[in-house]
Amino acid sequence: MEVEIRPATAQDAIDLAQGLRPADIAELHACGHSDLDEVVARSVRVSSMCWAAFVDGQIACVIGVAPLSLLGGLGAPWMLGTPVLDKASRVLVRRTPEYISKMLGAFPHLLNYVHADNVTSVRWLKRLGFVFGEPFAHPRSGETFYPFEMRA
Repeated sequence: MEVEIRPATAQDAIDLAQGLRPADIAELHACGHSDLDEVVARSVRVSSMCWAAFVDGQIACVIGVAPLSLLGGLGAPWMLGTPVLDKASRVLVRRTPEYISKMLGAFPHLLNYVHADNVTSVRWLKRLGFVFGEPFAHPRSGETFYPFEMRA
C-alpha cells in the first residue's frame, strides 16, 4: 500500500467532494451545508494548513486547520474522507500525529465538533488524543455533536 501526503490543491477539493464517505456527507448536511462542492472547496481555501492523502493514487482524505482566532492561537482542525480512507485507516492513523503537531505549532489550541453518528471519526479523534466535551444539539439541525479539542 503506497501512501502519499502532500499539500492539498483546489482539484483535490473537487475530487474529495465527488467521493465523500456517507458519514461525512451526513455530517455536512447536519451542519446545514447543502452544496458539498462549495463547502469542501471553501474548507481547503480558508485553511492555514491543508494536506491531501492518497492511497495507491486514490484520494483518501483531506485534513486541514482553519484559523478561528489568530490572537488566541485557536484553530479548527478538520478532516473529510472517501471510502479509501476506511480501507487504509491503520496506515493513515500512524501518519496523522505528524500533521496534528504541525497544526499545534501554529495553533496551540485546536477546537471543533463532530457529528455523534460519525462513529469512525469519533473513534479516530479519540485515538489521536483529542479530548471530548459534553454533547450538544446543533442549532441548524438539532442533531447531536461532540465538541473536541487538543492543546499544545
